[in-house]
Amino acid sequence: MDFASSVQPKNLRLIWISINIEYEGKHTRINNCILDTGSATTAIDIDLVDFNFQKFAVIKRLHGIGDGIQEVVSQKVEKFKIEQIELEDIEIEFGIIRDDFGINGFIGNDILSRFIINIDYDKRTITLKPQ
Repeated sequence: MDFASSVQPKNLRLIWISINIEYEGKHTRINNCILDTGSATTAIDIDLVDFNFQKFAVIKRLHGIGDGIQEVVSQKVEKFKIEQIELEDIEIEFGIIRDDFGINGFIGNDILSRFIINIDYDKRTITLKPQ
């Protein structure tokens, strides 16, 4: 998969990808997500889906995001897809990501650890192989 590397204000080089999720029976493509090997979990902006506040959820606190703490709501999505790789019944976190950090979401080690990952910065590609 190709990725767009972008130089951010603090000279951080980020790897930008798009994902697709199925949440509450609705398919949504989410662009402008980053791979975040420093994050234990995956989160997307709550405003990008028709969030179901009636569905069982766990409230969590994420530490270290932008030198602070943020509360998020953790729920399962039916499907989580990166390129042609699809995972089912994946728990992800929903929070105010876009307004606070300028991204639509981040893919953390809960998802990334399921793969063998090769990042080729010269060719600007990422290869994901299921473990």
